[in-house]
Amino acid sequence: MQTAKHKIMKKKTIKNAEITLSINDDSDFLSKYSPSDKPVISSEVAEFLENAAREFHPKAEIKLTVKGDCVDDKEKPIYAEAIKNYFVLKHCETERDIRRKTFISIIFTIIGVIALAAMFLVDGIFKNEIWTECVDIFAWVFIWEAVDQFFIERSGLLMRRKRLENFVNITVEFI
Repeated sequence: MQTAKHKIMKKKTIKNAEITLSINDDSDFLSKYSPSDKPVISSEVAEFLENAAREFHPKAEIKLTVKGDCVDDKEKPIYAEAIKNYFVLKHCETERDIRRKTFISIIFTIIGVIALAAMFLVDGIFKNEIWTECVDIFAWVFIWEAVDQFFIERSGLLMRRKRLENFVNITVEFI
C-alpha cells in the first residue's frame, strides 16, 4: 500500500524542465528579420525549444543550458533576451487568441439563447413543426459552437499560455 501512495506522490511533483542546446554555428541563432533593438530567435531555434519542452509538464519551470564555443560574452545577453523576446511575442498572440475565443463563445451563446427564444415564439405563433425544428437546430448549433470554443479550443490555448509564461521566465545558462 505504501508503494502505491509513493507512486501517487511522485506523480504530483512537477520536475523542472532542463533543456540543453548545443551550438556549433550561431549564425542562424537570431532571426534575420528581427529588429536590432529587439532581437528574436530564429524559428528553427524556437521550434527546437518548444519540441524539447513538450516532454515536461506545462507548469514546469524551464532552465536552458546553451553549450558551444562559438557564442562570445558579448552575444550571451543578446541571445538570452532574444529567446525571451520571441516567447513574449508568442505569449501576446496566445492571449489575444484566448480573448477572441472567449468573446466568440459569449456571442454564440447569446445568439443560441435568442434563437431558442425565437423557437418558442415560432412554435406559439405559427404552429409549424418544420420551422420550429429549423430554428431549434440553428440554436443548438450556436450553443454547441460556443461550448466548443470556450471549453475545448480555449483549454488548449490556456495550456499553451502557461508553457509560454515559463519560456518568458526561462533561465538561460551559457557553458
